[in-house]
Amino acid sequence: MMSLCFSGCSITWGDELKNRYQERYSSLVSKHYDCRHYNLSECGISNDSIVRSTINNIQNTNTDIVVIQFTVHPRIEYFTENDTIENWTPQNLTKFSKCRNYYVSLYNEIMGNENMWKNIFLFDSFCKSNNQKYVSFIADHFERIIVKPEKYYNNKIGYWKKMCKDYNPVFLQKDLLGTSEQNPENYAQGKKGGHPSAEGHIKIADKIIELIDAI
Repeated sequence: MMSLCFSGCSITWGDELKNRYQERYSSLVSKHYDCRHYNLSECGISNDSIVRSTINNIQNTNTDIVVIQFTVHPRIEYFTENDTIENWTPQNLTKFSKCRNYYVSLYNEIMGNENMWKNIFLFDSFCKSNNQKYVSFIADHFERIIVKPEKYYNNKIGYWKKMCKDYNPVFLQKDLLGTSEQNPENYAQGKKGGHPSAEGHIKIADKIIELIDAI
């Protein structure tokens, strides 16, 4: 029996769905193939954590196909001196937040975007070296640099993005769901957006099935 592994952030976790375990796209895809699956997703997780945990899982399980969902690029994984791991996200900025100085003083859009492409390159390289089949898509809501990269990039930067020249990503909003204003039925909060609705997860599942069948 085929085994599928799903990894991502709150989108893959099924946040804001009424019946998360039945309606999220991982369940729909595994039901389509009548196969077993496991879902590694966590809410608020970074691409650093998604790739690290997915690779660790692949090394310890027999997985036929991995479905990996890359999340929004501002999030990062931070290792503390006490050997613990924290996920930093700009949504959690407060006056006393540990990550506030990072996002206020150091972070910029290009840094976050390049870190995302570095993770994409790392995961792709790992899978190729281990003959691991996978499909992927990218959460692109609020990602100005993805929609109009020419506004941010010039010839002196963009190293990791250029290294992924053979990678043709599927963007969740731009390629599948549209904006919440265009297609409110695809979002849990309608025109206000939010996570994908049950209908949105059906569209994601259909695209993943299409990608898996094309492998």
